[in-house]
Amino acid sequence: MKTQILDVQKLKKFNDQKRHLETIWTDEQGRINLICMKPGQEIITHTHHGNHIWIVMEGRGEYLTSGKDPQVIDIGKIVIVPALVDHGIRNATQENLVIASITAAGD
Repeated sequence: MKTQILDVQKLKKFNDQKRHLETIWTDEQGRINLICMKPGQEIITHTHHGNHIWIVMEGRGEYLTSGKDPQVIDIGKIVIVPALVDHGIRNATQENLVIASITAAGD
């Protein structure tokens, strides 16, 4: 494998109907998805069999988890979610939200 530099500004895409999710890198160990959300869009709570990492690249959102109040996450924040923990995100602002999502292969 060779070193790659990914430019989020060139890769981000938005959809008026629903959040846009696109795999921007993958190998046999894991993958990186770019999640782009317009105002009001949401990823409902879900789980993974492995750890899940979100890095906020642009905008501000609300981290959602069952039984707890939403937590504000914004540019530069990294959310590390352990395996099998419910998690989701909502763009409750009037600005676009871009997140890099890192998961293990098969998750």
